[in-house]
Amino acid sequence: MDSRVEASVARAAEALFATQRPEGFWPNRRPTAVLGTAGAVVALHVADPERSRELIERGTAWLVSVQNADGGWGGVPGAASQLVPTVVTAAALRLTAPRTAEEPWRRALELLESLGGVESLADPGMVHMATTFLVLAGLRDMRGSRRIPLELLLLPRRLWRPRLSFRAAPFVAMAFIQAHHDTPGGVGRLLHRLARPTALRLLRQMERGENDRGGYGGDNWLTAVVCIGLCRADAPARMIADTVDYLRSNVQPDGSWHIMQGLDLIGGSYVARGLADTGYTHDPRLVRARHWLRGCQQDHAFPIYDAPPGGWGWEGPRGWPNFLDSANVLAALTPSDDEEPAERLRHGLDWLLSRQDGRGSWGTFVPDTTLTNDGPCPYTTAQCVETLLDGGLSRGDPRIVRALDWLLACQRPDGTYEGLWYRGLTSATATALVAFARGGVGDHPAARRAREALLKAQLADGSWGPGQTGTLGDDPSRGTVEETAWALRGLLAAGLPAEDERLRRAAEWLMSAQGDDGLWPASPVCLHIRRLAYYVDGLIGNGLVLRALGAYRGALTAGPVAEREAW
Repeated sequence: MDSRVEASVARAAEALFATQRPEGFWPNRRPTAVLGTAGAVVALHVADPERSRELIERGTAWLVSVQNADGGWGGVPGAASQLVPTVVTAAALRLTAPRTAEEPWRRALELLESLGGVESLADPGMVHMATTFLVLAGLRDMRGSRRIPLELLLLPRRLWRPRLSFRAAPFVAMAFIQAHHDTPGGVGRLLHRLARPTALRLLRQMERGENDRGGYGGDNWLTAVVCIGLCRADAPARMIADTVDYLRSNVQPDGSWHIMQGLDLIGGSYVARGLADTGYTHDPRLVRARHWLRGCQQDHAFPIYDAPPGGWGWEGPRGWPNFLDSANVLAALTPSDDEEPAERLRHGLDWLLSRQDGRGSWGTFVPDTTLTNDGPCPYTTAQCVETLLDGGLSRGDPRIVRALDWLLACQRPDGTYEGLWYRGLTSATATALVAFARGGVGDHPAARRAREALLKAQLADGSWGPGQTGTLGDDPSRGTVEETAWALRGLLAAGLPAEDERLRRAAEWLMSAQGDDGLWPASPVCLHIRRLAYYVDGLIGNGLVLRALGAYRGALTAGPVAEREAW
């Protein structure tokens, strides 16, 4: 078994190094996305219908070609249907190809009705987003929707920042669209007019902090929403033209768009740490990767989030700094021993510590936010704990203790944890187990419950899927390499010996899933919109499997372990 694991790791490492670019990063082989394509098609139809006619037609044809048999769409082609991509795509087809794509969009609306309509969405913001696209397509009336108070932006940022967080840009765009289709009366109209210049300045400031002109968050979907909002607000032509040019520059040869453009840093950090955990720490190719990751550290503040310099975002040296990507990059940098400039690493660790919220947890963009989809997050908190311990903090550091106390207290009744940015229950539960073990609380009753819950969720073939979340599009009966790798590493950290049959079957399943090219297939486990829209990141999966097999190989090499009293 040991030699088979070694061979599997070696094949994967060489395959990954073969695709590495000279600069040190790995290009991400992501499939294009339904939501990114549908949003771009609508935005170009609204903002640039004549010049972009061919792009609109090709995007529409692509959407029709990837429709599922049930009439809906998932986050990526072939994924199970989900409500938000289905609503937005139906609206896009109804708006841009009302006759030629009539049968597809009508089938989608029938599916939507059978699922309870947009009102069945749990997130009020997503209800409004979905309704807005139906309004754009002439399928709904905006009247009756709760008014978006653009005048909130007239307050000091410290008052609205925790409430809006990373949704500031779509908040502005949705308010512009709503006011165009349902003009507020009386005081509401006056307040909207007063807030309009402030809202436009906010969008300009955010765009100036991006890597690419005209983009927002490196996200074609979000840029499309902003583009539509700018058009409906009769914004300056240059602002609209920049968003149009951004979308036009990102179209793929098959006529589709990605959701997120610049995700190489996220996956690259997972791959770099996975290679380090499997024995390649001092390989010159991995040294080059760490140099690239280090060079993406942001040297400027991001005022909208009140974030100082020192963090990382998925786009690279500019863009939206966030806690999870920063923790993952720091995790990739810490195994480098004396190679890593101490001041650079310390700057990043201090940045991460400064983002811990008053509860002891970490969210994603803004500490102490009241926005549900920003924080606090069990997965991110557990990853931050592990990264900070790797970076030199002690178990007894008050900030580590507070983080672990929060994790222990926020467990779901069934012993699991749910994260914000990876689907289901497996990823956060497994990552929490690693944090508990590293933090010295692996014998706490909550840690034991998490371990038992994760073992109970193992599938008959030895793999893990998302767990029972009840979310449309999740299939708890099918395992993925990402979730199996998370679970295997988490259970090893929790004290289960490598000789345990359940872990052996998990390792066997992972090795059998390895492709002929030495890499592992990716699944839509990354969340673009929590529980509502997923995307695929192949680099993350390969990095996770390397970490899991590295831990498993290390446990095997350590020799047979006596059965622990807990087992």
